[in-house]
Amino acid sequence: MSEHDSPDGAGQAFSRIYNRRLVFELLHQNGPLSRVDIAQRVGLKPQTISGITRELLDQGLIREAGRSSGLRGQPQTYLAPNPEAGYAIGMHVDRGRISAVLGDLLLNIVARVDWSGDTSNPAATMAVMAGMVEQLMTGSGAQQASVWGLGLVLPTLNADMYEVEMRMPGWELWRGFDPAADLAGRLKIPVLMENDATAAAVGTLLHQSGGSLRNFVLVYIGYGTGAGIVVDAMPMKGVHGNAGEFGLLPAPGGEGVIDDLLSLHAVARLLKRPVEELTPDILAELHRRRDSRLMHWLEDAASTLRYLISIMETAFDPETVLLGGALPDSILSALVERTYPLLPSLSAIRARELPRFSVAGLADGPVIGGMSLPIFVNTRSDFRHLYIRHIAGDERPFDHR
Repeated sequence: MSEHDSPDGAGQAFSRIYNRRLVFELLHQNGPLSRVDIAQRVGLKPQTISGITRELLDQGLIREAGRSSGLRGQPQTYLAPNPEAGYAIGMHVDRGRISAVLGDLLLNIVARVDWSGDTSNPAATMAVMAGMVEQLMTGSGAQQASVWGLGLVLPTLNADMYEVEMRMPGWELWRGFDPAADLAGRLKIPVLMENDATAAAVGTLLHQSGGSLRNFVLVYIGYGTGAGIVVDAMPMKGVHGNAGEFGLLPAPGGEGVIDDLLSLHAVARLLKRPVEELTPDILAELHRRRDSRLMHWLEDAASTLRYLISIMETAFDPETVLLGGALPDSILSALVERTYPLLPSLSAIRARELPRFSVAGLADGPVIGGMSLPIFVNTRSDFRHLYIRHIAGDERPFDHR
């Protein structure tokens, strides 16, 4: 007897929820599909599929997306997710800047808000963030009940848990503060927190590659250097969520760490300017003029990247390594060009479909990746466990009629 045929009431209830998840996840990832397609792929009886899809249609979670024509046999009705059935918010908090987007169930951006100002005080910043969410909701017309969650992207702030001092300039007042819990309390929606590198990698996985990339590393240069690591289409987080913090590795030559050479702070130090002034536009203009100090940094940064890529290729054997961050595209491209030739590694195979190292093509990777998290946590069973510590239980928005 199969699980969904179990006579036990509790077993039947669990099986019903499990089968609904199977059907909805399949449609979200692969729709439009006919009921016959769904039954063949998930291995359930046609009458079970009919019942589940009828419930999902009644809830407005899926919609009819056309009918087959010109084929032998009965015309088939195709089903697909309803984009307006759920929404997710992505928010990227950086020093002095906050970006927030609202996307629908298919991750189409429907509203965006940007803000710049002082982010050093957590209480004041949280009030700004809550106000930005209100702007998104008002501007889009989305209802709070239809928001599946918010992906909050900002640096790891729990520095007190480590044996060594982990200081982040500009974030001193945030130590011991739980922004995810605070924001969830203010908004009454689930909040998932992630760092910028991993969020950018998730955004690249889901948006830029269309699922074609399954194993890659995305190096993200901001105020420090980190990496989002994707293995078999899953972001690697590590036991404490710190996988990919390559900026803390010893620098080549043994003096300091990689963050001292490969970061906005390193650029600011060479330019003798406050790091807060180094906006992408200012950096792009300095690069256009070929500022000598910036060009020196590019050479040193490329040498550091060459060393870092060899470690990543040896450790993870990725399809490719990508470069992103808070730098303008012109500087990212220049860094990639200067990093070649790469050091010898087992990634240097003759028949490659992708270059070993290139610029990540997704703009605003952290905020787009943040927006993606709530939808994919709730629609992909293999993503859910990564963030289960943020959400009580294992209940999803489509589990109930």
